[in-house]
Amino acid sequence: MTMAVYNGVVLQKVGDAAHLVAGAHIEVRSEIPGLPLAALKSDRAGTTGKANPFDADASGAFSFYAAGGPHQIRAYTGTSEDPTFEVFLNHVAIGLNAESDSIAQRSQIVITTAGDYVMSATDPDDIIFNKTAGAATLFTLCDPALRTSSVKIVDGKGDANTNNITIAVPAGKYLYGVLNGTTTIDGNGGSVQLTPRADGTGWF
Repeated sequence: MTMAVYNGVVLQKVGDAAHLVAGAHIEVRSEIPGLPLAALKSDRAGTTGKANPFDADASGAFSFYAAGGPHQIRAYTGTSEDPTFEVFLNHVAIGLNAESDSIAQRSQIVITTAGDYVMSATDPDDIIFNKTAGAATLFTLCDPALRTSSVKIVDGKGDANTNNITIAVPAGKYLYGVLNGTTTIDGNGGSVQLTPRADGTGWF
């Protein structure tokens, strides 16, 4: 079974500074009922076991392999029952999906109908224009404050050089830092990927 790796460094905040914690003990638990200790491995193939807890190195760095799923990672010094320093990381997602081609994890919609398109906040990751009858398209992005994931707009028909896809933002929002800005897909088979700004003011 191929395992996923997790790499980390233990830091302790003292005043305004963060210090490496050499040799900190690392305890990993599966975040399922009962929080059992996770079965750790020291190799990607999962053939060699690793102690749990185990110790970080002299620079506070540590690494382990584990099966996918949510985990709780605890770093501490002293004894487990009476630690002198302790920090928890909860709901740490460990798994091979992070290594997968992003396209394998993305959802898609293909637009074949005529007319302009107004994006919904719940639209899929990839919006592909392959209209039955070629025509220029105005694509209006949704309010960036309503979406957290990026969107990719694609000329799936391969005729954007003739039938441009113009991408606009809702009134009062920014595109690439320009108020009410637009951008255009004007090359055959072209695409644009845009991400909403965290403050909800626009897309980039």
